[in-house]
Amino acid sequence: MMTIKPKRSPEPDLPGRYLVTGLVGFMLCAFGVPLLAPELVRTNDDPRVFALSHVAVLGWITMTMFGALYQLFPVALGGTVRSPRLGRWNYWVLATGIAGFVPSFYWGWTAGVAIFGSLTVGGVLHFAFQLLRSYPSVRDWHPMAYYVLAALVWLIATIGFGFVYALNWHFAWFSVTDTMLAAHVQLGLAGWLGLTLMGVSYKLTELFALAHGHGRALTFANLGVWNVALLGLTLSLLFEPGAWLVTGFAGLLAIAALLYVVDIALLLRTRRRRKLTVEQWHTFVSLGSLLAAAALGLLLVSGHAPGRNWVVAYGYAALAGWFGFAIVGKSYKILPFLSWLHRFSAVAGRQPVPLLSELVDQRLAWSSFGLLVVGFAGVLAGLLLGDATVVRAAGALYAAGALLFALNAARLVLPLAFLRRSHLVSQEMTA
Repeated sequence: MMTIKPKRSPEPDLPGRYLVTGLVGFMLCAFGVPLLAPELVRTNDDPRVFALSHVAVLGWITMTMFGALYQLFPVALGGTVRSPRLGRWNYWVLATGIAGFVPSFYWGWTAGVAIFGSLTVGGVLHFAFQLLRSYPSVRDWHPMAYYVLAALVWLIATIGFGFVYALNWHFAWFSVTDTMLAAHVQLGLAGWLGLTLMGVSYKLTELFALAHGHGRALTFANLGVWNVALLGLTLSLLFEPGAWLVTGFAGLLAIAALLYVVDIALLLRTRRRRKLTVEQWHTFVSLGSLLAAAALGLLLVSGHAPGRNWVVAYGYAALAGWFGFAIVGKSYKILPFLSWLHRFSAVAGRQPVPLLSELVDQRLAWSSFGLLVVGFAGVLAGLLLGDATVVRAAGALYAAGALLFALNAARLVLPLAFLRRSHLVSQEMTA
């Protein structure tokens, strides 16, 4: 079994710039929820709600995943990323696109949605094709490699739908129905984001929890069921809206979600590090949120949801719950690893260096976790009840937890965004 190969790590500024931008996106999303509480409990079909959801999907989660994949593709899968220099230039295209796309959505500037949406699409497609072109170099075909490969295909489909919808918002070629929008959402949430998170989670759980010896039959079964269910759900939403097929494939996707939760639980049972860490507690909340999102999704497609605020609750459970807690939790492992690798690996053995655990303020991490959990549960309850006051109050708690996390993470990730490894090494050698 191949493991992490630190010497294959890319220059730190490549993943670092994406991770820093993802951190900024997280903060904007966290503070945006209480500010937009009245809109969130009223409907999902509001330009400001669309803007906030794209801050979460593009500015926070996708940017973070791009940064993580730039790091993990070489060191975890043994691959070689094609054209890192283009990856640096592409960051500015993507960041500019998102920075213009979200405000254009918020203010209802349809021309801006089309223009900046096109930039965003170009940046996303460049990343996807760059990583796909790099796949022949993969040496370790861990399940993560298959999950990410499938996720990249769904990413291209997602951004294709988004591009057409963004242009249509300005040119008004056709009417976008709720089911057409739902297909786009499912491609993004379950396809691109979901499969990427699952694949990375399998690899990082093995690595950081020292969990080995777990069979992979269920892992690959989940991959197959998930993709079949997602394909069927997407096609039925587009061509047979309202038919029993929609509910059937949504139910199959929910079964796949349960398979994934069970598989991760079985993997964690094999861990050698028995003490539960703050990262693993984030994982437990993330997995619970996945099941909650799956249940809400089934209610929505079966027509039993009380109102549009439940659509927002579904999105919040998936974005802030499933993806959010997973990303925050894994950051407590990934960011110290990256920081130590690029700041201290060159001098390890010649002078004292800190342990990975010493790079994170654990008290701050646990305080952040508590605030995030209480805030998340409160916001979700407020959305389901349609109570803006509850959403605003609980959202403020969540934002406070996000701020504590940002304080913990910023001192680890900020240096990576601006410094090359050669410069870091020379600094450490002369320190």
